[in-house]
Order: sequence, then C-alpha cells, then structure tokens
Amino acid sequence: MARPLELIDSFVAEGREEFTFEDARTTLDRSPTATANVLHRLEVDGLVDRLSRGRYAIRPLGSLNTSTTTDALPLAVAATFGNRPHRIAYLSALSELGVLSHPVRTITVACTTQVRVPSISKRPLRVVTERAQTIDIEAEPIGRSWRSTLERALVETAVRVDLAGGIERLAEALASSATDVDSHRIAPLARVFGPRGLAGERRLASLARALDLSLDLAPSVGSRQKIIRLDPSNEQVAWIDDAFRVAWNVTADELRAVIEN
Repeated sequence: MARPLELIDSFVAEGREEFTFEDARTTLDRSPTATANVLHRLEVDGLVDRLSRGRYAIRPLGSLNTSTTTDALPLAVAATFGNRPHRIAYLSALSELGVLSHPVRTITVACTTQVRVPSISKRPLRVVTERAQTIDIEAEPIGRSWRSTLERALVETAVRVDLAGGIERLAEALASSATDVDSHRIAPLARVFGPRGLAGERRLASLARALDLSLDLAPSVGSRQKIIRLDPSNEQVAWIDDAFRVAWNVTADELRAVIEN
C-alpha cells in the first residue's frame, strides 16, 4: 500500500472504526518498525487516535464510501504537502467554504513547488504552481494547512475559469456568497495579479451586475478597452456587457436558471 491515507480508506471502506497494530501491519505489508512510523504519522496528523497499546480508532472523517478527505480536506492536504508553502485554492476552496451546492471531486492546491502526487486519498489532485510572493496573500490557516479566503477564491477562479470547468460554478459561488463577500478586498487582490487579475475582476463585476447581486464591484473600464470573454474557453457570444466589456457565451437568464437549479 503506497500511502498512509490509503490505510485509513481501506478500513473505512470495510466499515471499521477501530483496528489493531497487527491489522495495520498486514494491510500495509510492511515491517513492524515501518508500520509504527506510519501509525505515528497518522496520529500526529489527527487521522487516528491511539486507544491503548496496539489499538487505534479512526476519527469520524470518511463515510458512505467517501474518502477521508471528504470531511477533513485540510488534514489530508497537510499530510501530503507537509512544510511546503501551499494553499487549498480555486474550486476546492469555494467548496470548503460552503458556497457550492455539489461537492468537488478534484482537489486543487496552489504550491510553490510542483508535487508529483496524482491523488489524495483516491481523489484526483491538481497542483497549480504559484510564486512564493503570492502564495500566502489572502490565505487563512486551517489546522496545519492553508486555504484561500472567500475573496481570493472568487478572484483566482475568475482568473482561471478553466479550473472551474466553466462559468456556472463561479456564478453559483458568487451568487451564494454575495452577502458575505467584502467587495472592497476584490480590487486590491485583482491588482496583485496584473492584467489577468483585472480581467477576473471584470468577470465578477459583470456577473454581479447581470445577476442582480448586491456586490459593489465597479472596475474602471474604458469604452475602447478590449472585450474579454466571460468564459475564455468558449468563443460563442450570446451578448456583450458594454459596462465592463465582457462577452457572455450564455444569456443572464440561462445562467440564472442553471445556478438556481
């Protein structure tokens, strides 16, 4: 078995809440010393509790065939990334913040170095390499891990709509969190990321305006400024928001119908 978290997943899949040292050694197929090291790491990471000598309890993290990351993503990410500067980001941060109605399967983490790990506890992992100068901007500590704040998660997702799989998830997150967003933190964040950040701010402003959301977003956009696409991967043009010079690939009513269902 390749990773310590898979040991927990295997026991959870069997419906077990407790296990012995010998159970772990047999499942891992490792030496007693290596097994002890794995169990110590899991205990330090908060994934298991040592009940007595040789007996362990799994903390109630995974259920109904979901992985341990379903209810304890920060713990699982921290166990994988260790001391590397990192941040749970983009759609994963929005999901953790509770502004998406459906769970996000792919875990997206921003990190200053590329981590060649394909998955965390059987969920696909996408690592976005980021500069050390920006990795901790608008990042909040969550246990031993870090997560984008609501404002940063919205801005970075508006910049990288491709990582959201389309504009619908961003629109849903913005509509769900409109009353909680501090609009005054959006513009300074957008400026940090240069032209791409300013384009992201325009997308958010256009969404808020077209969907009648109570957000005070008013980026300065000249009448001769280049039009940007709401979804950069979709060249279809349904209409153009002249206020922020954004070409929409769907109508506002169509998008509203999607996010309200």
